[in-house]
Amino acid sequence: MSPAESRKAAERRVAELRQQRLAYIGTLAAGLAHEIRNPLNSIRMNVELIEGELTARGEAQDSPSAVRLGRIRREADQLNGILDEFLAFARPPRMQLVATDLSQYLNDLLDFFAPECREHDVAVRRDFADDPYPVRIDPAQFKHVILNLLKNAVEAIGEHGEITVATAELEREVTIRIADNGGGLAPENAEKVFEVFFSTKERGTGLGLAIARRIVEEHGGQLELDNRPGLGAAFVIHLPKGIFLEFEGETRSK
Repeated sequence: MSPAESRKAAERRVAELRQQRLAYIGTLAAGLAHEIRNPLNSIRMNVELIEGELTARGEAQDSPSAVRLGRIRREADQLNGILDEFLAFARPPRMQLVATDLSQYLNDLLDFFAPECREHDVAVRRDFADDPYPVRIDPAQFKHVILNLLKNAVEAIGEHGEITVATAELEREVTIRIADNGGGLAPENAEKVFEVFFSTKERGTGLGLAIARRIVEEHGGQLELDNRPGLGAAFVIHLPKGIFLEFEGETRSK
């Protein structure tokens, strides 16, 4: 066996072991989520019942009891959200790839995300390639990637900034660049940003970017960080072109 063949065999073995490990983690995650979600749902239901009783007795919504109950409900909701992210990482759904007009897809997501940008006075600049080559993506899963990167950009800016979403068509790939003019990441954090459970946020799960990178890699692409400390940060998605793509009744090739 040649060195190149040996390397490919080793890479296949590593990929197989990774898939086996993820499948095992997925099985554990499903059981764990079930055991945790049931009591969480019970907690939330009982909180709502008690809130209803307080309202019926005419107790004000800003009373100490009502405030404490609201805090319990928010914590239960946050734990449910963490479970959802953990399951998304451990047991990703099967991808349904569709040939997609990237400009239209991104425009729709940016329109959907616009209220959050307005709330923080963050402007969004769109710089899309003309007539981009269609790429095959799972629209539902890829939505998680784009929205996660947009939310990270808004959080990095805080208030009164700008996000630039740009696409480019290269010889063998299409790229999406989501850049902010926040302060960027500290160099020591930039090295860990894609690690599972690493987060610079006070209440972050550390799963968002790990999930985003895994989804991009399952599309055959790459997700990279272009960090500019003091100036901002950009996440760049590289998606491979297909040889042939059927799109809107036509077949395009490159």
